[in-house]
Amino acid sequence: MQIDARNKSCPQPVILATKALDQLAAQGQADQELEVLANEMVAVENLKRLAAFRGRAVEVVEGAGEWSVRIAGGEAPAEDSASAGEGASAFEAVCDLPATQSSPLATVAHGAPVVVAVGDDVMGRGDKELGRILLKGIIYAFANADVPPAKMVFFNDGAKVTCEGSPSIDDLRELEVRGCEILTCGTCLDFHGLKDKLAVGGITNLYAISQILLSGGVVSL
Repeated sequence: MQIDARNKSCPQPVILATKALDQLAAQGQADQELEVLANEMVAVENLKRLAAFRGRAVEVVEGAGEWSVRIAGGEAPAEDSASAGEGASAFEAVCDLPATQSSPLATVAHGAPVVVAVGDDVMGRGDKELGRILLKGIIYAFANADVPPAKMVFFNDGAKVTCEGSPSIDDLRELEVRGCEILTCGTCLDFHGLKDKLAVGGITNLYAISQILLSGGVVSL
């Protein structure tokens, strides 16, 4: 099986590869090689970690500005799986996190109820273009997590993320289908003139948001 993950930003390549490996296993074809085409070194490194976590050999062939990452078929030997850490998740292995390390994403991966608060249309401080790429990537990762967040609350410029034209609409709809409640601040939608542009989830108010944030388990982006 071959996957073309070129021009796909983190974490899409490794999530696509994980799904493909699971699909092959479900079809009784776990012994089939998986080839992933990538043109970013970070994707190559993450795919190598995924192969190691699965206990599989991996071969990387470099071409003109891109790589072919070939993950051998076969089930992971018990001793190799154990070496990743008892109870370790694929997320932790690929992201090079110890199984005991606490982080917002690790919490989501372990299935604890989590509320994600999004107060901007970018992730982090600094370059805005990079921030938008990061936010799109992290929402995609949430949509493909074993257990998604319980709620996502959008306010201030974050309200733009749930409206028409947002690159994250499909992923947010997938989250909603999987049981994640998507809520956007009505005051913020009014301020930006976007109330009739809301494309996913429902409208909420500051009192409801305050109660959600006070309930605990909040991750702020």
